[in-house]
Amino acid sequence: MDKLIIKKARLDQTDEINEIVSKTIKEIYSKYYSNEVVDFFLELHNRDKINNDISEGNTYVIGCRATILGTGTINQNAISRVYITPNNQHEGIGSKLMDYLEKEIIKNYSYVHIDATLPATEFYRKRGYEFLRQAEHSVANGKLLSYSIMRKREFTIDPALYNAPSVLVRKEIELQGLDFDEYQTKVPNRVYLLADSLFDTMLAKNVGTLTFDVGGGIYVMNHNSNLGFAKGEMCSPGLATQAEDLYAAGVKELIHVGFAGGNKIGDYVLTDGAYNDTSITRLYGFKGELIESTKDLTDSFCMELEKKGISCIRGYHWTTDGGYVQPEWRGRYYLNDMGAKCVEMEGAGLFTIANFRSRKATAIYVVSDSGSNDEWNLGWGESTLENSIQKLIDALARS
Repeated sequence: MDKLIIKKARLDQTDEINEIVSKTIKEIYSKYYSNEVVDFFLELHNRDKINNDISEGNTYVIGCRATILGTGTINQNAISRVYITPNNQHEGIGSKLMDYLEKEIIKNYSYVHIDATLPATEFYRKRGYEFLRQAEHSVANGKLLSYSIMRKREFTIDPALYNAPSVLVRKEIELQGLDFDEYQTKVPNRVYLLADSLFDTMLAKNVGTLTFDVGGGIYVMNHNSNLGFAKGEMCSPGLATQAEDLYAAGVKELIHVGFAGGNKIGDYVLTDGAYNDTSITRLYGFKGELIESTKDLTDSFCMELEKKGISCIRGYHWTTDGGYVQPEWRGRYYLNDMGAKCVEMEGAGLFTIANFRSRKATAIYVVSDSGSNDEWNLGWGESTLENSIQKLIDALARS
């Protein structure tokens, strides 16, 4: 198919648009509604009403060259009369048209409203529209038209438009009397984000120097200026904000080094991504259940650790905002059904920013506890956990 073009409809296209609308209603709606309801829709979207919407600049067409393949109309924050020719449905034309119409609406409104007919409800649901309520309308001969009232209030976010981190970090650096562009070339390429006690353990080894006052402070490794470490923030929103600052400052790779609940205390889990049970990922526009770490960084980091004698469990893990609320049914879903290797509270936040900003990130977790509700096996103070911590920090310190 040639390139699809979307434009405002012209008055001389009224008859062609009317033909598409009436043909689609007759062929598609007759499979879901009574004849009376079909007739109601034909009258609702008759030629005069189409012509009036075109005159007011509310109607759009999508097509190839001179051929119109579909149409849609905007009225304030509502989309209506979206019809694709029956022969060209299921080709992505409707999705492309909806993308365009939604973008037009959210320039001025906070959400998009849809009155969805039975054949279109699933299409809109897959696009992220939430069901508000079912409605009915009486038509001829006592027949009822049933439709869904739906709303969409979350849309794809363009990272280029949301550049607050780079603007704020630039100002922060310039207030220190430093050149921001030069600063970006000097920060370490990779920074380890260490959980509290892991950070303290690294500091005690005296292997790095506090050099960059950004993202909580970056310590540069004395033996390798391309490596650094910082104290990682707690919870997904905290770590996500810290990651925004560090990426904006010029860091290319972030590796979270933290603690997690798992099967065996002292084990290492190197993660391929997180099953997301947090809010931060959704707020950045990622709607899937799984948010991936960076595969090539995870692979190379795995090989680095293996060379230093550290063997890791590899797989996906579970990130939750509710560290103290892990009901049995939720644990069964993530840990048993989905096969999550451990559970912690930060990874999804980091991977969200890495994916959003097209940077690299991965994470490794030391299993420090296991159990549920009031039956916890804590590894703190045990030699198994302490030995694992020391071994991992030694490996990172001589990277």
